[in-house]
Amino acid sequence: MPSTDSSSTRENSPRPFFVPSDINFDDLSEELKTAIRAVIDPAYRQLVLEARDGLEKSIGVTIVHLLWIEILDQLDLAQSLDDTLQPEASDRRFKMIERHLRVVNAKSKASGFLLRLHTFQRKFGVQLTQSGSPPETIEPPGGWPQNESGD
Repeated sequence: MPSTDSSSTRENSPRPFFVPSDINFDDLSEELKTAIRAVIDPAYRQLVLEARDGLEKSIGVTIVHLLWIEILDQLDLAQSLDDTLQPEASDRRFKMIERHLRVVNAKSKASGFLLRLHTFQRKFGVQLTQSGSPPETIEPPGGWPQNESGD
């Protein structure tokens, strides 16, 4: 995903930091552009840009990054179908599928953690403010332990 000024088709879609800076959106395949517009951009907006605190942003970036890898893997798998007549293609495709399933599993775990965090916040009324600090009605935990010199 390019920076917002490199493509008029992506003016309102900031580039996630994990996308290499030398990638030009206009040079990508149509399949990848479609996936970025349909999946990556909305997920990045919702899970990272609109996240309420640093923990949610961190989990959101992880999920979006895994989505990015998942989409790239899916496109690689689709291209590997051209190699069906080559004997080594089956083993290579099997390894690609194994990797893809590991990515999907990791994404599922991160998504589950985010869901549990939201459930916890709703159940106990704990909500961090936009700055990442607890609301004034909740007592923050004690400070960091001091070292022996008192610093």
